[in-house]
Amino acid sequence: MYNFAKIIKIMENTSGNQPNEKNKNSKALLITIIGVLVALNAGLLYMWQKGGNEKEKVEKTLASTSIDLKERDAALADAEFMLAKFRVDSATMADKHKELGAEITTRRNEIAALAAKLRATQGNDSKLIAELRSKMDEMQAQIKKLESENVELKEQNAKLDQERVQLQTEKQEISTKYEQESKEKKKYKGIAQSLKAQNLKVEALKKRWLTGKEAVTSKAKDVESFRTTFSIAENAEAEPGDRTIYIKITGPDGTTINNPGNEGGTFEFEGNESKYTYKISEIFDQVAKAVKPSIWRPTSDLKAGKYTVELYSEGFKMGSATMTLK
Repeated sequence: MYNFAKIIKIMENTSGNQPNEKNKNSKALLITIIGVLVALNAGLLYMWQKGGNEKEKVEKTLASTSIDLKERDAALADAEFMLAKFRVDSATMADKHKELGAEITTRRNEIAALAAKLRATQGNDSKLIAELRSKMDEMQAQIKKLESENVELKEQNAKLDQERVQLQTEKQEISTKYEQESKEKKKYKGIAQSLKAQNLKVEALKKRWLTGKEAVTSKAKDVESFRTTFSIAENAEAEPGDRTIYIKITGPDGTTINNPGNEGGTFEFEGNESKYTYKISEIFDQVAKAVKPSIWRPTSDLKAGKYTVELYSEGFKMGSATMTLK
């Protein structure tokens, strides 16, 4: 700013010795100069104020632009995070032979396209940022909905698993009960159909030297053979047909005696293998029937003591008899 008082004083000192006319002219010039200087100062003041306002506007514009760029960068960062999570979730689902919903995949593609478009602008685009945020919110909402549905499905599956386990348990119990009943029925049916021996008799025989005929003996050293006679009782429940009858002779020591070779063997009785001395075949026709006496000849000497003869057929015991040799 100009110092007007100082200028006026200088002008007065300069014109102190001049005539009045000249003084008037000098004063007029001075006033003109002062007016010009006032106008100039006013213009400079206006320009200074205007420059200050423009600077403030520029600073505000820069600050606003900086805020908008931060908002854009934040939106892009959120979008990248969501897209990365989508890739991870998709890979996890693929390992389980599952896929994310079509709507979520569509939102993912839209978000990727908007993020690429916003990144390419190199500046602020509030409308594009708002659209990107909206699509991300939609995708997040769909993911939450899918997670909620998955939780509900898991609960339903857990309930179905419990019901399935319960049904399997009940089925197993019913199956076990049925098997037990079937075994019981089979057992009782088998008992009802089993053959029974009547009039079972076992004799130890020896040969008379003079006549050559066989005679009953009670001496172990004289025994040449055992003769077993019996009849089969009537049984209308039993199936008619050929029957194998196993004859088991047990010696005084409790073991089954038999001759070496193919004469003896084993048969099944009450779930176990049991030895027999010899076997015969007989046709059964449901009526009582006398069986032809069978002869068994031991090839080794017998010991004194008690001997037991037992008859078995089709897993059931038909009867037994004992004798004692001296």
